[in-house]
Amino acid sequence: MSDLNTQNNQGDVNLLELIQVILDHAKGIAIATIIIGVLSAIYISTVERTYVAKTLIKSSSKVGSTGESNASGLAGLLGIQASANLSASDTDMDSTMAIMNSREFLEKFIVDHDLKKNIFEDDWDQKEKSWINEEPMLTEAYKALKKAIKITFDPVAFTRRQIGYAEIEVKWKDPEIAAYIANNLPPDINMYLSRQMIAESERSIVFLDEQFIKTNVLTVRESLSKLKTEQIRNMMLANVSKDFAVRIIDDALVPEFPESPKRAQFVIIATALGCIASIIIVFLNISVFPLIRKLKLPF
Repeated sequence: MSDLNTQNNQGDVNLLELIQVILDHAKGIAIATIIIGVLSAIYISTVERTYVAKTLIKSSSKVGSTGESNASGLAGLLGIQASANLSASDTDMDSTMAIMNSREFLEKFIVDHDLKKNIFEDDWDQKEKSWINEEPMLTEAYKALKKAIKITFDPVAFTRRQIGYAEIEVKWKDPEIAAYIANNLPPDINMYLSRQMIAESERSIVFLDEQFIKTNVLTVRESLSKLKTEQIRNMMLANVSKDFAVRIIDDALVPEFPESPKRAQFVIIATALGCIASIIIVFLNISVFPLIRKLKLPF
């Protein structure tokens, strides 16, 4: 029992000694902590802020009927899409987003919206309305824009290959540009895909007309006529559908607060770590460093 009391007393004494050491060096610890806090505040103020704008979208395409079996069978042989709507492989959200992230589409997006001067604003002279040095390559602008875009799929719909939702995130140092890009990507991909569908349908109609002239078989001509009607429907849908591939559910607002860096949080954590590091250095200087100095090194 007496041994246990002795150990407790020794523990209390050691704790008191530690507290006393901290109090004896409180001035140095406080100065070191303040210096670290000030340096961390200066550093984080130089780090560029980034803002994130988010747009929620949903696939708006529906897979329709392919018509009669003979017409759809002939369409398969001719390599023509017989459905009045896009096929499932073209309307899956992952396929649409893959096209949105493609180099061809993003480069066109940059040119259409004149974003190169925003991407390379340090190389752009706003007063002279010209590039300071050589104009950056479009490929470099594409890489920068693609890096700023993040697409998150609805996990359930994506794994089951169902028509689901996706969220487009754009990270940019200018909050207005971030919201602008996030809100303009969906309508631009709709226009891009609808134009592709129109061009494909026009080529198919020309081909079907050529095949219609070449054959005299009545059943084949009837099937070709039905296929041509389907292609005309495709063109009509592509022309009149505003939300051809995706529909905006919740458009992006201009973000008020930066996503990173969290300046206040960074300064608080850095100051706390500085205080802890200062206390550790004090104890090392008192207990460990004197022992190291007493060691007799062989060299």
